[in-house]
Amino acid sequence: MRSIVLAFLLLSARGGVAALAAWLVCRALRRAHAPSRFLCWLWLAVGLRFVLPWGIPLKLPRPESAPLAAAADTVQELGELPLLPPAPAAAAAAAPLPWYARLTPWHALAAVWLVGVLVLAVRGAVGYLKLKRCVALACKTPDGCYGGTCVPAPFTLGFVRPRIYLPDSLQGPARQAVLLHEQTHIRRCDPLVKPLFYAVVCLHWFNPLAWLAFRAFEHDMEAACDEAAVQGCTLAERSTYCESLLQFAMQGRGIPGSLAFGQGSVKERIVHLLHYRRLGAGALALCAVAVGVSVTACMVRPQVEAAHAAPEPPAATAETAEPTPTPAPTSVPAVTASALPTLDDAANSPRFVCPVKYKYISRFATEYSHRGDDLCADEGTEIYAAADGVVLTAREHYSWGNFVEIDHGTDADGLRWVTLYAHMKSCAVQVGQSVTAGQVIGYVGSTGNTTGNACHFEMHVNGTLVEPRYFTAYDGSDAAELTQEKADEILAEAVRRAASDQVTAADGAATLSGVELFTLPVAPPPQVSGYDPENGHPGIDFAAEEGAEVYAVAGGIVTTADYDVEKGNYVVLDHGGGLETEYQHMKSLLVSAGQSVAQGQVLGYVGSTGNSTGPHLHFEARQDGAPADLTGTALLAE
Repeated sequence: MRSIVLAFLLLSARGGVAALAAWLVCRALRRAHAPSRFLCWLWLAVGLRFVLPWGIPLKLPRPESAPLAAAADTVQELGELPLLPPAPAAAAAAAPLPWYARLTPWHALAAVWLVGVLVLAVRGAVGYLKLKRCVALACKTPDGCYGGTCVPAPFTLGFVRPRIYLPDSLQGPARQAVLLHEQTHIRRCDPLVKPLFYAVVCLHWFNPLAWLAFRAFEHDMEAACDEAAVQGCTLAERSTYCESLLQFAMQGRGIPGSLAFGQGSVKERIVHLLHYRRLGAGALALCAVAVGVSVTACMVRPQVEAAHAAPEPPAATAETAEPTPTPAPTSVPAVTASALPTLDDAANSPRFVCPVKYKYISRFATEYSHRGDDLCADEGTEIYAAADGVVLTAREHYSWGNFVEIDHGTDADGLRWVTLYAHMKSCAVQVGQSVTAGQVIGYVGSTGNTTGNACHFEMHVNGTLVEPRYFTAYDGSDAAELTQEKADEILAEAVRRAASDQVTAADGAATLSGVELFTLPVAPPPQVSGYDPENGHPGIDFAAEEGAEVYAVAGGIVTTADYDVEKGNYVVLDHGGGLETEYQHMKSLLVSAGQSVAQGQVLGYVGSTGNSTGPHLHFEARQDGAPADLTGTALLAE
């Protein structure tokens, strides 16, 4: 849903830019006395820009600035998104979440948009039906129009077979001029074009520039019909026509859902008619060229050049259209991919195989924002194992979509290397399967929380995230040199965080770091985010399914059981000796303030309330008000 909403907002933004540019062009053309019918064509192009996601491709040079290039890549990816959700991808069996658990703020935005569309559509339909019922008794006149006491002002009503309604009081030359005005509307198909333009505005009701385009189109449409009505008339005849405009101005405004003769700014229309003159052939040709160039510019879709040509991927025997669960191994590039990087010898460290034949890369940022590299490629592009290993996970995730996690074993320093490949259209391997470097493990897609077709590629060393560009055979400048200083920094961080990040299913009901005093607050999680108060994370995030039980890590007293906009439903326990533990983002609570709880007692259930991106438990500990790490042994001194 997020990708659909973002793609639609980008479409509306492009239409808004086209509307603003067209408004400026039309102001200049009106000063040059360009025919209003030319301006109507320009506004019709703007209307198409609001509904057509594609356009005339225009190659632009890639910005030199890295932030600008990344922003341009993001906008381009959004522009390539379909406005319909992709077909569900095949994935390993997993317990599906209930529909209400999958709702996000993006679903709320889509619901608000849909309500606005329905309100405007119903308003337009009710106004049309009401007017049609009011003139049901109108009779046909000798000149082919319909009149009677029920017709207050001249207007045209209907879509496929529109009818012209004129009041009986309108006679003589004025009637002939007004009749010509309405016949011009019908000849130009305005009774059908105007409702279609209104439907476009209903879809983009939140965009003020869409309403600007619609009002400007109405203005120029009426001006074009006025010009046709007074063409070849004397000044006296024009004055009579203007008097009719003034006479029916107020009556026409109360006629919704039609082409009423008195609609629009009467003052502007009268001034325009009194100064209207036909242009010569040369001036008319220049105006036509200006409008043609503007219409073409409205339909342009800029495209930024790719950063680098992607390297040829290894050949695979699996077919993208029909992926098989156990594809045959593919040929491996010349790089020795099965060897793991060596942090103690950075200069001679091997590199992993690049997992995707990518177009461009959206870079790793930080652990708490963008945790890996997004290798952007066409949907269905093969994804390869970066090195030999065993598949740890191959399933669907609320954020990663269809993803695969591979354990590559330990290196000479005893460090365990793991890679993760997310947002796949489908997986081509199973849990427990052995894979070789370059083997097809899945196909590029846009499942999960993503803005386009890409493979999200993460790399972990002892559970610590590292930037893939230092260890992967990317193309050209996409790769980064692994200096010994950087390798030593990564090695030190991996060793420091090993104890807190290596929580596995083998821990079971065992205790953190072997300390018998504290038990796990949830059932053994598949992955955790480590304790790191220096970088703004004074706790541990335990990944768990929504509804999983949350346990007290030790006996104590409930001091707080409440809701907070950031923490969601949370509980604070006092264990004595200045030690507190806190459990956040729970779906619901089973305890209340003042209650005594025992070790292992259920406090509530895992959820995603508060400032959370998905079901998990955020667990904190504090000693005398300061963040404390329960995975260590410093607390045992008390």
